[in-house]
Amino acid sequence: MKRNIKYWALLPLVAFLGSCISDDENVDVIFEQDLKKIETYVQNFPTEYMEKETVGETGIVLLFTQVVEEGELALPGDTLLVDYTGMLLDGTVFDTSIEQTAIDNGVYNESRTYEPYGIIQAYSSVIQGWHWALSRMKEGEKAIALIPSAYGYGSQGQGPIPANSVLVFELEIIENRPTQP
Repeated sequence: MKRNIKYWALLPLVAFLGSCISDDENVDVIFEQDLKKIETYVQNFPTEYMEKETVGETGIVLLFTQVVEEGELALPGDTLLVDYTGMLLDGTVFDTSIEQTAIDNGVYNESRTYEPYGIIQAYSSVIQGWHWALSRMKEGEKAIALIPSAYGYGSQGQGPIPANSVLVFELEIIENRPTQP
């Protein structure tokens, strides 16, 4: 009984010390953990990829599975039609624009339309990680985008996506409609 009282007496001290860590320090720690998870994923990636690109200081990694030599990168304001499948690191699919993939993974919703998703590059309301990843892709390219949680849903999570989850997206730009000057 006395031992339990000692532990309860230490609880306020532990809580106080934990509160001394700033939110920025927590974000930095989580970001570093995400980078390690991404590197482990890349090292164990089961399929051949043609190119690997890290997008600036974001920690976002693209593993290109189909490369297009000609063509332009997606620019801000371009309208992109994108086929995608979103997964957690363990392979759990949480969303897709591809009907058969939705059926195969138990996420099919008969009230939605399965077709390439349209976004306006750099302006649409999608996670930041998508804008960063798609900015490095051309029409016809396919890539696996590994997105640290800070560029996904962060500490909030979203539906079936837990807080602080690294996201894996299979992305293919089906069409790039450049902005008209």
